[in-house]
Amino acid sequence: MAKKITFTAKNPYGWEVYPKPFPASKALPQWWKDESPYFKTPMNPSGKALILENGSSNTTFRMCTPMRDALSGGYIIPLFSDVVVAQTGGGPRITWRTKGTAVFQQHGDTALKVEAPAGYDAHVFKYINTWIPKTPPGYSVLVTAPFGYRNLPFHAVPAIVDADKSQLELIPPMWVKSGFEGVVEKGTPMVQIIPFKRDNWEAEFKYFKEGEYNIIEERTFNTTIVNHYIKNVWSKKEFN
Repeated sequence: MAKKITFTAKNPYGWEVYPKPFPASKALPQWWKDESPYFKTPMNPSGKALILENGSSNTTFRMCTPMRDALSGGYIIPLFSDVVVAQTGGGPRITWRTKGTAVFQQHGDTALKVEAPAGYDAHVFKYINTWIPKTPPGYSVLVTAPFGYRNLPFHAVPAIVDADKSQLELIPPMWVKSGFEGVVEKGTPMVQIIPFKRDNWEAEFKYFKEGEYNIIEERTFNTTIVNHYIKNVWSKKEFN
């Protein structure tokens, strides 16, 4: 039976105006969609033919299931209104036309002390999100910049929220891309929310004996040319 995550709008305005969060699988980035499953060459111009040479196949990242799981995991909270970003002497300035609520708020000078990702301004703004996630007991949510979008005008500060206990609003802090000016359109992915079960962990360390790993590889990966991971390892993950 599927676990249920509930997104509750903070108020009637949020319910009526904000687009609802949706599965990240519906927002796979264009660069992923455009990639062919196999490398294109003069002998394979369509990128649809599997070629195996010297034990190595010509698969591209498009065939990497763990990567797709990251891109499609959880839910996307999108930008609910077009905004205009301008650069001023004091840093980025964000404006909008909606009147019912602010779209962003300046986080404050303390945010300047948080190291920004390369290419992003040190100023931090809070995205005024209406949707409050609620998870079953024992489950938290990872709140992060969408995994498939590394060049957006906004980049969320990562966080983990124990969403089974907290019913307070979730207002993700955002860095703004350095030097960016222009319109950021409604629907732009802002954060990816991935629920997970909380557990306590303890690390231990060991090693394979000489030749042991080679035997494992021969019995598993090397005996399957296509989709070993999907056929033998992968567990399907659904977010609806």
